[in-house]
Amino acid sequence: MDIGLRVKDRSFLLTAALALMVLGLGLSFLTFQNLRRQRETVEEHMFLASQSILRGIEASLMRELRIHMPGGFMGGRGRMARPTVDLKPRLVEMFDELVAQSDVAFIAFYAQDSSLIIGVQADGRTIPLLPVSGWRALQDDGHWAAMYTGDKKDVFVSGIRARQGLANLCALDPSLKCPPQKGGFPILMVGLNPDRHLDNFNKFKRTALLQTGYVLVVAAFLWGLAVAYLRRRDQSHALHRLETFHSRLLDTMPDGLLTLNCDEVVLAANPAAKRLLGGENELVGSRWSDLPLTCSDGWSDSDVCSLGAGWVQCQAGGRSLEVMSAPIPAEDGAGGERLLLVRDRTELKALEEDLGEAKRLAAIGRLAAGLAHEIRNPLSALRGFAQFFQKKLKGRDPEEQYADTMVREADRLDKVITDLLFLSRPREPEKVLVEMTPLANDLRGLLRFDLEHAGVELDVDIRAQHVLADPDMLKQALINLVLNSLAAVGTADRPGHIGIASFDDENMVAVTVTDNGSGMTPEERAHALEPFFTSKKQGTGLGLAIVHRIARDHGGHVEIMTRIEGEDQGTEVRLLFPAADDDNEFNEGVES
Repeated sequence: MDIGLRVKDRSFLLTAALALMVLGLGLSFLTFQNLRRQRETVEEHMFLASQSILRGIEASLMRELRIHMPGGFMGGRGRMARPTVDLKPRLVEMFDELVAQSDVAFIAFYAQDSSLIIGVQADGRTIPLLPVSGWRALQDDGHWAAMYTGDKKDVFVSGIRARQGLANLCALDPSLKCPPQKGGFPILMVGLNPDRHLDNFNKFKRTALLQTGYVLVVAAFLWGLAVAYLRRRDQSHALHRLETFHSRLLDTMPDGLLTLNCDEVVLAANPAAKRLLGGENELVGSRWSDLPLTCSDGWSDSDVCSLGAGWVQCQAGGRSLEVMSAPIPAEDGAGGERLLLVRDRTELKALEEDLGEAKRLAAIGRLAAGLAHEIRNPLSALRGFAQFFQKKLKGRDPEEQYADTMVREADRLDKVITDLLFLSRPREPEKVLVEMTPLANDLRGLLRFDLEHAGVELDVDIRAQHVLADPDMLKQALINLVLNSLAAVGTADRPGHIGIASFDDENMVAVTVTDNGSGMTPEERAHALEPFFTSKKQGTGLGLAIVHRIARDHGGHVEIMTRIEGEDQGTEVRLLFPAADDDNEFNEGVES
């Protein structure tokens, strides 16, 4: 049995996977943004630091310039003599001190034409060439910065556009070898060692990546736990649904199902098995041999573990059952348990019997239809001659008695033919609500002479006033039953008594004819409804067969209860007809 995954569970799994994907992408994006901003912050910090250093150098150079040129240069009239000062050693010393005491990798002072005037670098460092784009940015914007990689070492290069007056330093010290001034501004450049700053950034980067990875791993782990939980829950739900389905299937199936072990103990049984075999008793825990079951070939007395496969016919509580046994493989290989399937075939067997009876009646019908015409024509002639001799021989014994016997026998034979034709070709009942009290009184009047001749009283007990039936067919059935009862009480050694009653029996209406006659033997009871079966010397065996046919045509059936000894000796024949509904259309007309 396959149990599918619920749609909402699949949707939840897809949602969880999508959420994990979004979480991973979101964390990755946020981490990238944080790293980018942190890198920008580090570079901005180095830029500000380099700008501070450059402005400090610029201020120191301007101070040197003011010291050695207090009055400045004057052109034209009143021009002062140009002093000369050896500035280069002092400037180099100042730059060396800055490089030695800080993270400065180099300091460079460029003339207006981008030629290097003074450059000092730390050990292992080189002063990079200033790109054209950097020079233009310095001349236009006044500042510029970039990260350089050279000699496998990174250096943060930053420059500023210095004051134009610093170009006069070249006039104070010819050893600086400045080119002729052609306009523009001198440039100060500084290179910073970014290792300390980048180390902090790399630590932050490593921490951020570890945190992001940790969060993603934890999220993936939690997602995996959720998936495993959902799968286990789905398996649990599937198992529960499967158990519920099996339980409902076993509880509602019409066939009985039992499990037995080799000790003949019933281990499990469904409600149908209890209804078919247990009745009011509990099946589980009882023994196989104690069950009220009688099977063919002694099957019910056999060892449970040796039962063969296939269907076996059994009887239990008046029911016709079919039982099949099958082994149940054990998990440990030991074996021993058996599965019994019990099927109720009572109704099916009744239908089979009805079908057999219908076939017999059809054969009788074909025989009766073929012989009725051939028998009735000569029979009518014989009866006519018998009546002629009856009149001619009137008053002469025993000739008159012989003639009377011939007429009676001819009438009896004609009735047999009529009954045969009824059995073979019954008409469809015209059902109406028949009032039982007027019908019973009518029967008393019709059979008054027979009842008086037998010295039998007919008692009537009507508790169900209406029966949904064809009035003529119901009357015919009751006449046949009363005549049978008259024959039965005539053989008893006590005063005869016959009763007609009607009462409600669940969803049926019962019409009964009882007598205190000699009763029926079990063999007579078993064959009482078969055509041509009779225990009377003058009987035809068609009376009860016709009654049975009438009950069947009305959707009912016949029940016979009999005792052949004791104070309750006698027979009760019960006709059961379907009860009319409250809103049945037959309520519109009542036959009395």
